[in-house]
Amino acid sequence: MFSSIRNFLQRHKRKFIITGAVFGSLYLLMSYAQKRLREWQEKEAKKFFDMTRKKQHFESTERTCNQTILTLSKIVSESILSILNTDEIVQKLQDNTDSKLTLWEQMKIMIFTRICVLVYALTILNVTLRVQLNIIGGYLYRDSMHEDDPLIDSGLQAKYLSLCHHFVGPGVEDLVRQIEKAVKRVVEPISLKKKITLQEVEQVFWSVQTILCTDTNNGDPVKKMVHYLVGHTEVTEAKFDTIVKETMDILESDEVMSVTMAAVSSNFSTVVDEVATLFASKWVPTKKNHLEVLEDHVVTNGALKLGGSTDPFVDVNKVEMHFVKLLPVVNELITKKSNNIPDLITHHLTLNEKLKVLGANIYEVFSNI
Repeated sequence: MFSSIRNFLQRHKRKFIITGAVFGSLYLLMSYAQKRLREWQEKEAKKFFDMTRKKQHFESTERTCNQTILTLSKIVSESILSILNTDEIVQKLQDNTDSKLTLWEQMKIMIFTRICVLVYALTILNVTLRVQLNIIGGYLYRDSMHEDDPLIDSGLQAKYLSLCHHFVGPGVEDLVRQIEKAVKRVVEPISLKKKITLQEVEQVFWSVQTILCTDTNNGDPVKKMVHYLVGHTEVTEAKFDTIVKETMDILESDEVMSVTMAAVSSNFSTVVDEVATLFASKWVPTKKNHLEVLEDHVVTNGALKLGGSTDPFVDVNKVEMHFVKLLPVVNELITKKSNNIPDLITHHLTLNEKLKVLGANIYEVFSNI
């Protein structure tokens, strides 16, 4: 029996060797494949964890950024309204002084200067803070992943973020002086008795913007963002010098300039939309037969509209207001308690998609350094 088994094994020895080699190879391949699969799964899990952690950190940075912008925007707006204070002029006008014409001339310059400074100052503040906080956010995330080689400490972080304090004070004062000159060139020739349209109000803002864009003496405020942020700073520390130079490169880049100019133009459009509501609210029929409301229909310029609404469509571009009557109501748009122009501008800036994308791109770059 044993001899027959031995003979069988000898006759099929080659087959057993080949079969064993095949099954051994398959076992080794399966073991290797399982090992590689575990490594891939661990790598993907780590990648997913890192992405989730990074997303959460970026979202936290965004919340901090928006909250900081809202807080400092309030301070900047109050600073602007304090420098360009119309209360004293309003009080003198109410006191029936003899120099009413002079006071109204001052008033019209001050009101339009207020609006233009608010647009530029809040936009510049939003852009510079978003750039700064996303640079810091990127550095902090990178440091959290490489704790043995930190790029930035708390002292450097505080010093860097304090750069914007200059703009809140002296920077805003410089901006007021520059914009006031541009506003005077545009608004002074407009007579207080002139009947003005919404399109002419819009043209005032675009003219001021054009003058500032081509200001060869003081420079375009948008292109001076670096000056407002770091023009006053003495840099003595190597790491601080590095982060300041990186910030300057970003603020002077074509992409940031383009996004900032687009935000400025968008904010002026927001202001014009608010002024448009004033023209619509001040509209009255110009002719007796322009609007006749009957029981169940409306007659408009002789045309019968059955079931018509008592609220007719108003083409605000055709409405005119005396310039002197427009000034107080425009000023009220700036100073009213809620939905005022400073708050609307800040709200639109925090929701601006281009600024959000800019911040996300900056964060991504600096978190991977």
